[in-house]
Amino acid sequence: MKALPPTLAVVPLLRYRRVTLPADTTVEEARRLFKRHPRLYHLPIVDAAGHYRWLLPKKALARQKPDVPLLSLTFKEVPPLAPTATIYDALQLMHAHRTPEVPVTDSQNHYLGLLTADSLIQWWSQLGAVQERGSVLVLETDLTNYSLTHIAHIVESEHAQILSAYILSHEEEPGKIYIVLKVNTPYLTSIISLLERENYRLVSAHGDPILEKNTQDQIDFVRRLMDL
Repeated sequence: MKALPPTLAVVPLLRYRRVTLPADTTVEEARRLFKRHPRLYHLPIVDAAGHYRWLLPKKALARQKPDVPLLSLTFKEVPPLAPTATIYDALQLMHAHRTPEVPVTDSQNHYLGLLTADSLIQWWSQLGAVQERGSVLVLETDLTNYSLTHIAHIVESEHAQILSAYILSHEEEPGKIYIVLKVNTPYLTSIISLLERENYRLVSAHGDPILEKNTQDQIDFVRRLMDL
């Protein structure tokens, strides 16, 4: 199996590789470790052999006496990710367990480090699609109408390119979706007009404020003509 591209692998983003709590320690020691790492909401609990067991939520320490054993507290049972996991696996796990930190272990369940929401934000900010200048379009369409190939053809026919594309579910209408596009041009009027002819309704456009206003004015004009 080939290695994952650097932008997808979780291992380069691991932090807190040596930050663990033994299962047989106390609330006092846990509070000390949280104090040294104030950005963490959970600490990994490991056994004597370094195997990952659970995550300890910071809020579990509230109103506990310092000498209370950690094993008497409530832990968060978050399954670990493998080193071969992707960023998307991490995001799904964070969402499913409502946690900003997820552990990563090797094949023998030895703790390797934490993947945090902060590290994912840093990863996101370094993506080319984020750093490149351009405009963002939010479109709405029926799920059955969606074709990224068709959308790309429309965008490229106007001498522009799609830098990134994301699909978001439509909570109010399950048969519809939102499409978030980043394109490498601030000139959107023709692109939006062509997309709307193919039933991709514009929800919002974001880019240069002046060009954005001009684009919206032109789109409104085109829509009025189409309604005549």
